[in-house]
Amino acid sequence: MNRRSNGFTLIEILVVVSILAVLMGLVTILIFKGQKSKGEFLTDTTIQQLVTAIEGYKRDIENRYPPMSLAELGRIARYKGVVTDANQTNECCEVLLVALRHPDLRSPIGDDLPLGNTDEDNWTQKPDGMPDVLAKEIHDAWGNPIVYFHKDGYDKPQRIRNFRGEEIEVYAVKKPDGSYYNPVGFQLISLGEDGVQDTDYTVPDLVKNRFNFKLEQGN
Repeated sequence: MNRRSNGFTLIEILVVVSILAVLMGLVTILIFKGQKSKGEFLTDTTIQQLVTAIEGYKRDIENRYPPMSLAELGRIARYKGVVTDANQTNECCEVLLVALRHPDLRSPIGDDLPLGNTDEDNWTQKPDGMPDVLAKEIHDAWGNPIVYFHKDGYDKPQRIRNFRGEEIEVYAVKKPDGSYYNPVGFQLISLGEDGVQDTDYTVPDLVKNRFNFKLEQGN
């Protein structure tokens, strides 16, 4: 009877290499999913902080939601005449940050949220509560400004510069029947890791792009 020689055959080596390749691929996928989940978790946390702050503004300041335009901001006596360089980009995001730093708020927004300035503009006059003249925005985990709409501005698309420096129009999100989500409140939208807004407004897209407005409650 022939005795099996020591060592591995070429076929056995190829099988082992194939198994290792499959395992490495699975590990890579798991790592990627973990990173994506982390980004979504961080963005959801930021959005929930903003939800609390926006509701606090409505309670403490005007019994209405924070402004989303320079015209609205200018109607607040404290901010009359405060404008940015006229690039008309990220306006709703920049105005929201100023409003949430209003000194009369019980809990004004501090510097612990992720801030940026994708359109690299300045305030022509530093608003009260701002640490500098940069017209900053609150960002999601991928570096996009978090887009803010209140109910009176749902019909106006906002021009936003994403993390790649691309200017895009972002729209308040509608249900498949054409009505707006959270019709008497507000929407906060993260553009997600691809930096664009999906145009097919279905429930999976809402979950993918990270929205705040209590979708699971059916608003």
